[in-house]
Amino acid sequence: MANTDQIRAPRRDVPRYCPARSFPAYRFVPGRAPHPRLDPDGHSFGVAEASVGPWSPRDWQDNPEWLHGVDLFNHGYYWEAHEAWESLWRVVPRDSAPGLLLQGLIQLAAALLKLQTSSLPSAKRLADRGTEKLMRVAKQSPALMGLDLRATIHRMSTYFRPLADDVQPSLDAGVPTLRLGNTAWPPGDQQQ
Repeated sequence: MANTDQIRAPRRDVPRYCPARSFPAYRFVPGRAPHPRLDPDGHSFGVAEASVGPWSPRDWQDNPEWLHGVDLFNHGYYWEAHEAWESLWRVVPRDSAPGLLLQGLIQLAAALLKLQTSSLPSAKRLADRGTEKLMRVAKQSPALMGLDLRATIHRMSTYFRPLADDVQPSLDAGVPTLRLGNTAWPPGDQQQ
């Protein structure tokens, strides 16, 4: 089994994009902790799931679900990041650039969660699918919702490359983070 204790405390070298929202009491890893929503001891038991209405990728800097999801991902809360992003994904067209971006990131978070349970075939499959979706979005624009897609694809592909040889990448500070910047969508649009 993978050592999930390698990523215990939030990383201090990574900026927070939504510091007003705190992190859950623990990182959920199936089989190692109470299910956050289903178990009475879960960190989100009895807490209503986020309800998100229509949103625009142009307003990414003011989208707390997006920003909190990035924070969760960057600090090793992969299941929780998936949940935050899924609330956004549910309300956009699946084949839209934002829909593909979110689904790709959800799959990458799930791949990292699979690494924590040493399920390498599942991790590889999810990483490949997630990266493919990001590549589809990158063909339309190099950036979306503050995320430099080409750099993100490169970092993720490099990190997950050992899976091709059935080797588990380390779950330490080398896990790629998502870096948000001041980018525009659609291409050429100066409105952030």
